[in-house]
Amino acid sequence: MKATRPAVAFACLWDQIPERTWSYTPWNLRAGLALAADVIDIGVQIPPVPRTLLKALYMRPSSGRLTSTWKYSKLTDTYCESVLHRGLSRVLADSNCDAVLTIHDMAVLPTPFFTYQDLSWDALIAANQGVDARARLLGVSGRTMARRRERQLAVYERAAGVIAMSRWFARSLIQQSGLPAEKVHVVHAGVSARREQGPGAADETTRMPLQVPQRDAPRRRLLFVGGDFYRKGGDLVVAALARLRREYDRGITLTVVGPKTWPLPSDPPPGVRFLGQLSAADVAPLYDSHDLFVMPSRLEPFGVVFAEAITRGLPCVARDAYAMPEIVVPGVSGVLVTGDGDGELAATIAAVLADDDLYASCRDHASAAAAYFSWERAGREVVTVIDEVLGF
Repeated sequence: MKATRPAVAFACLWDQIPERTWSYTPWNLRAGLALAADVIDIGVQIPPVPRTLLKALYMRPSSGRLTSTWKYSKLTDTYCESVLHRGLSRVLADSNCDAVLTIHDMAVLPTPFFTYQDLSWDALIAANQGVDARARLLGVSGRTMARRRERQLAVYERAAGVIAMSRWFARSLIQQSGLPAEKVHVVHAGVSARREQGPGAADETTRMPLQVPQRDAPRRRLLFVGGDFYRKGGDLVVAALARLRREYDRGITLTVVGPKTWPLPSDPPPGVRFLGQLSAADVAPLYDSHDLFVMPSRLEPFGVVFAEAITRGLPCVARDAYAMPEIVVPGVSGVLVTGDGDGELAATIAAVLADDDLYASCRDHASAAAAYFSWERAGREVVTVIDEVLGF
């Protein structure tokens, strides 16, 4: 590695509130990266008026509701590429820049560049096949997908490295997109909804044990967190709750967080508390006040919410697919289901709620999980990738 810290330009298409972009991922990754490298910002933030016009111009019906695909338009691509090239030119004229890290495939750049993401168009096209339309990602047309795929492959070809958020996605890049294995690197994400701790908190230096809640029987409080309600399997969880209350324990409840409005046709059924959209800070304490996190997602490139739950000693019910088995380990941090039946899900939930050994394992595992799923670790690993690829 270099004797001095590398200089890395950081590029992202920021939301109007930058820290909330992509569920806080770029904001937190940039902070972790800054602990191991000199970070130079060349990101893009589209002003409110042009952003509103773009949203309106690319408003389309999708799965019975209007959605805007402006972020995948040629106009947005052209604007972002222009801003990035101008920003990088200024950086190269004023200071040293060893590499650029882009969030997603923003552009081909003249300086060695890396891209960090959780999903490709090849993986998305494959994942969407045979999935209920309500659960599909993005809602863009087949023509747009094909155009974006070709553009993405051109960016991948010129990139110094593609940094995948999961081993599942890394395999997809190699097997579905044809990238050379040596170009693909895996860096798991950190958690965003981190509960603030007192003097006994785990951190990157002390490794002191977390104060994890004790969840004694009877355990009855289920938690679901997911903005894309159908894709995340929220409809299955609500159906399983009805069966649980009917066949197992009428005291079992479910808290639903994520959608702006209640996503099912009727009002929330008995036992369901709907909280809508919450900030990461407001979600964090919910992991401590519940007994089981349930999200049998139909498409999940990573699943930061699973990591957030596990770092608080909260067992998870996930699906045995995509990147979820990398986070939720059966018998250690939760269980995995395989089908879409609410009967299987309800029986699995009931079994977990009664499993004292699994709860003990989750408590024991929480501190190590919190140490691993940190953005400090992710930032260091990204810098290591850059150093190794560029030969520093």
